[in-house]
Amino acid sequence: MKRVICTYCNTHIYDYYGPEDKVSFKAMYFVPTRPAYIQPRRGDDVRCPECGIKHVAFSNQLDTIQLLSDWPYEGTGMSQWKK
Repeated sequence: MKRVICTYCNTHIYDYYGPEDKVSFKAMYFVPTRPAYIQPRRGDDVRCPECGIKHVAFSNQLDTIQLLSDWPYEGTGMSQWKK
């Protein structure tokens, strides 16, 4: 299991239960961490259920999958400075 983190809002949004050597973005591998988060369905955009940002890439790190948004203005956890 790997934790899935939105780097825009720094929230742990899913737990990933798929292959760890090569990440597979199948909806069934992503289990929401809160009851308010909806289980993704096949064909859904990769969006954060907390902040709504659409992710454009990911970084597979030791025990986490970091979902990345648009660089350089987003995806640093400093989104509050843009407002």
